[in-house]
Amino acid sequence: MSAAEPLLEESYDLIEPRFERIGRTEYAMSSPGYKHQSVLLAVGAQLREKLLTSGCITIIAPFDVHPLFEKGDEYTLVQPDVFIICDRSKLQDKRYNGVPKFIIEILSTNRSHDMLTKLNLYERSGVSEYWIIDPEEQIISVMELIDGRYVIHAFSGNDEVSLASFPGCTVDFKKVFENLGS
Repeated sequence: MSAAEPLLEESYDLIEPRFERIGRTEYAMSSPGYKHQSVLLAVGAQLREKLLTSGCITIIAPFDVHPLFEKGDEYTLVQPDVFIICDRSKLQDKRYNGVPKFIIEILSTNRSHDMLTKLNLYERSGVSEYWIIDPEEQIISVMELIDGRYVIHAFSGNDEVSLASFPGCTVDFKKVFENLGS
């Protein structure tokens, strides 16, 4: 075999599959598209910059979160696209054992997983604020936890959206979507 030939069989052994576990169900995760990744980078960069002095950390996927860990469930595992944590005592090198204060999911192939399954999990876990961003329609759905239930607000891709859980912090979606094209 020459040096230019790929080592396909051996290379696949090095790939760690991505998945999430909710309840007794495992969900395989495929690679997202470029619009998803562009939105992920733009939103993550804005949040990181605006929260630098807050003591909180903005983390982007892939990174394991165990939102029910404190309730004795080490099995449930998700990989939010973007999340913010303020309690560093629950942060390990490759996982977070607790409930992030703020989570964003960016819709891609398995839309119902983010819009139903994860929404219910995050509400039950006590995530203070959960955003779902639709890069195709440029719609931002903001769920704010009030009295144990999510109250939903919707915004367009032209809006600057405030984080309820971080007063004074906003995401400018004009900047997020400006280079996506159609």
